Amino acid sequence: MSGPSNRPVFGLLEWLRPGEEERVERLLEDLKAIGATELRTGISWADWHTAGGQEWYAWLLPTLAKKVDVLPCFHYTPPTLGIAPNICSPPRDPKQYADFLDVFITRFGEHFEWVELWNKPKNPLEWDTTLDPNWLIFCQMVGGAAHWAQKRGKKTVLGASGPMDSQWVALMCERGVLKYIDAVGIHGYPGTFEFWWDGWKSKIARIRNVLLQHGSNAEIWITETGYSTWRHDEQAQISAFVNAMAAPAERVYWYAAHDLEPSAGCADERELHFGLRRSDGSEKLLLRLLNQGGVEAIEKSQWLTDAQPKLNGRRKRPVLITGGSGFVGCNLADRLCANGEPVLLYDNLSRAGVEQNAAWLREQHGDLVQVQVADIRDARTLTEAVQGASAVYHLAAQVAVTSSLTGPINDFEINARGTLNLLEAVRGMSNPPPVIFTSTNKVYGSLDDVELRLNANRYEPVDERTRDGGIPETQPLEFYSPYGCSKGAADQYIVDYARTFGLPAVVFRMSCIYGPHQFGTEDQGWVAHFLIQAMNKRPITLYGDGKQVRDVLFVEDLVDALLLARKNIRTLSGQVFNLGGGPQNTTSLLELLDWIGELDAENPRISWGNWRPGDQRYYVSNFSKFQTATGWKPKVGMQEGVQRLHAWLREFRAAAAARESLATA
Repeated sequence: MSGPSNRPVFGLLEWLRPGEEERVERLLEDLKAIGATELRTGISWADWHTAGGQEWYAWLLPTLAKKVDVLPCFHYTPPTLGIAPNICSPPRDPKQYADFLDVFITRFGEHFEWVELWNKPKNPLEWDTTLDPNWLIFCQMVGGAAHWAQKRGKKTVLGASGPMDSQWVALMCERGVLKYIDAVGIHGYPGTFEFWWDGWKSKIARIRNVLLQHGSNAEIWITETGYSTWRHDEQAQISAFVNAMAAPAERVYWYAAHDLEPSAGCADERELHFGLRRSDGSEKLLLRLLNQGGVEAIEKSQWLTDAQPKLNGRRKRPVLITGGSGFVGCNLADRLCANGEPVLLYDNLSRAGVEQNAAWLREQHGDLVQVQVADIRDARTLTEAVQGASAVYHLAAQVAVTSSLTGPINDFEINARGTLNLLEAVRGMSNPPPVIFTSTNKVYGSLDDVELRLNANRYEPVDERTRDGGIPETQPLEFYSPYGCSKGAADQYIVDYARTFGLPAVVFRMSCIYGPHQFGTEDQGWVAHFLIQAMNKRPITLYGDGKQVRDVLFVEDLVDALLLARKNIRTLSGQVFNLGGGPQNTTSLLELLDWIGELDAENPRISWGNWRPGDQRYYVSNFSKFQTATGWKPKVGMQEGVQRLHAWLREFRAAAAARESLATA
């Protein structure tokens, strides 16, 4: 990707091995999506001499070259006793290295313009460079190969040496190697591996000074940099990327496209998490921003790169909202800011689209809104955020039953451990703020003990009192699915910390919430999902028979309840409340689809799936306990609420289409 003259050309670094054809195709798709046209990858003597190695490279290089400019990075590591050697072991035969390079230029040279010579000995600065045979061999090998590559019409890159790049370059200049080098590669992983770091500008300035002293006009490329999100700190990954792209270098190769699988066998966990995608294929925030508009999209979102939120000297402490950029958090923050209260949105922005909510809040309320892109699994960062809070609304969660079934450990770490991290942070304060937690009706399981009957296109309880009032808080807990277990554990930890440690805390077991700023999916936010699918003329999948019943609550009414819980925390602390639209705001799935058909003048298409684990045929909230305690009740009826959400979605889609049209004009 070529940007303004003061911005480096941007590419990715990915090591590719024989047999990874599918991975190569995924990589090329991601490169296209983010607009990157450069790829650095390794060419290994060891792989070339394995069974199928030559066929692999004969497929790989043409495949890559059709889509991107390839920088092949040549390793020379001759096999010993049939065992593939370490790629960092010192070379022993300069002629073999040059011959290896010559073979590739002859067979595949049409597919690349540059070659990188990367065979740095492990500790070059510890050698006596006038006597050590390894050093002399190395200089002969690189210098000879670079000279030969230039004669064959290729430009050459000297491989990086790590933190001491300037001394390394000086040694290579003194041995006469740099006269055959067109670009010098450097690398560094600030924030992950570099414990002492004075910035890319200083590092590059030292190398440019060495090159000038020796009369070299070589370019300087950052051939390796990246940031590991092993601590779930994706904001720091974005900051590291922005810093690299601001460096005075001609190119930057970012590592990497994809996280490694845990089965990769890395001794250091950090090595698993450098990707733009997680190992399950989901996008990290950096990739989403690049997809939206390349490097420019990130540069226009500078608020995302702040390591810590700035409160601009205000004395008033902000309200902390975990998951604050999500659907509910965004609406809550909007109300608080409209009342003059500052908010801190603590959110890892992992759900697609929520960064738009954060940007909208900043546009609406300016510095009243501070955003900290961080994860509730990061206990240290979460504790720091809690320290300055006047109140805490804990909304951050893994929200999908289906995701919990495929990734139960991840589900537990976010919902249960993340909540415990928050509680421990609050418990450590001398004057702890109130904590309001949004739990779920899924803690009641599938409600098999509630006897039901069919009434036209819906289920209803046989028991008249349940039918008229809904499910009360006295309903026994029966966790079902990993999601039910993790949210249920968090629910009970909140209650127990209020009881055992005296923390001011309240639990809402919520039913179906809907309203503006909801980007619903099949797994969560189903009212918005149904509307979006219908607008897109796509089929809606119903699991079961579609006659299952839910009560729905408009988000403005939920925000009223959340604010009341904080206001009345002294009398409500330690209690659990069921919250939803109640019996006056119920619908079966089929009934809602009929109503959507009236709004769109066309009935949505339906596809069918089997019942899912823990599916409730009936759940309606009995909110009388909270109503008695605070006087709260829903104000927005279901039909009015669905119409308002429908109108907002249409307006949002029209604005997005207008922005896209303007961008492509």
